[in-house]
Amino acid sequence: MPASYRPLYWAIVFIFGLLVQTALLPQVFPAGYVPSVMVSLVVLLALYESPRRGLALGMLAGAMTDLLGGRLIGLNTATYGLLGYYVAKYQERFKHDQIFVPGLIGALSQLVVAIAQWMILNAVGYSLPWQVVATPLPYWILFGLLFTPAMGGILGIRPRVPSKSRRH
Repeated sequence: MPASYRPLYWAIVFIFGLLVQTALLPQVFPAGYVPSVMVSLVVLLALYESPRRGLALGMLAGAMTDLLGGRLIGLNTATYGLLGYYVAKYQERFKHDQIFVPGLIGALSQLVVAIAQWMILNAVGYSLPWQVVATPLPYWILFGLLFTPAMGGILGIRPRVPSKSRRH
């Protein structure tokens, strides 16, 4: 993936992600268990961007999700923006393979975003029992682990700098 700024590409990917999340996944997962495609896409794209661009793409994905979902406007914008920023900021510390790293970070991000949103909702007065978030977490984590690298392969996203191969 080139290092150029590509907000139109991000928007198209996020629209596709919203379609998958709202039209396809509810047919596969029961109500309340539908994982966030957008979290996985933010992680996948932020792994290959600067922190500022990671923040921008996370906020774009979050705003699109907020506008579609209609719940507490700004919740997804803030959490996805911070997710994109921190994934992009610390991505250089990871060796970039195309399966393990995106899968692991995608899985952990599902967990972190769910907990952060639960904490924010409770802090602003929405009483959401922990069981509502905790019960589907294993499904969301497994989804992030598998879906994030799969989408990287489908979209053809590759590290900008290939990792050095081991010498035998």
